[in-house]
Amino acid sequence: MRLSLWSLALLLVYALDGWGADYGFRVLKAELVPATHDYLLNAEVDYQFSEAVIEALEHGVPLTLVIRFKVHRHRDYWLDETVFSESRRLRIRFHPLAKSFQILPEASGIPQNFASFAAMLDALGSIRGWRVLPRELIEPGQEYWASLAVHLDIEALPLPLRPVAYVSPSWYLSSPWFRWRIAG
Repeated sequence: MRLSLWSLALLLVYALDGWGADYGFRVLKAELVPATHDYLLNAEVDYQFSEAVIEALEHGVPLTLVIRFKVHRHRDYWLDETVFSESRRLRIRFHPLAKSFQILPEASGIPQNFASFAAMLDALGSIRGWRVLPRELIEPGQEYWASLAVHLDIEALPLPLRPVAYVSPSWYLSSPWFRWRIAG
């Protein structure tokens, strides 16, 4: 019985950790730029990681961020229609021996290395020229809305860390959807 009470107390401490703290993700701005065959996404994202997440990263725990992008076509008499939806995953990690941070996009597999956490955050927060939407999906004269959001994927954490992450608000890092109109 003592072990279960101790476990409950520990989980309660982790659950209360971070209430009212100043962390989270926020999409500051986003736009689609027409290119020859596609629309390119440019966006600025503010990443404010909690102390618990930074500490885990600095101790070698890789983190996975999911960037979600959607396009809806407005319809007057029905629900809006999802025209396009895509998620991109970025893995970030710290290499203690090299004392460097790394961003590894899962799609390309080409890593970017950074000497500091701040430099990595600057690169992570600046999305430039991502091919996200074929131009033929946008019909002239229609009203379209794009949405962008980011979240930390708790399910991608190492298994022993997940129970702590599930009960601690400091691990629930996500942005609200940022919406903007696309000229059709």
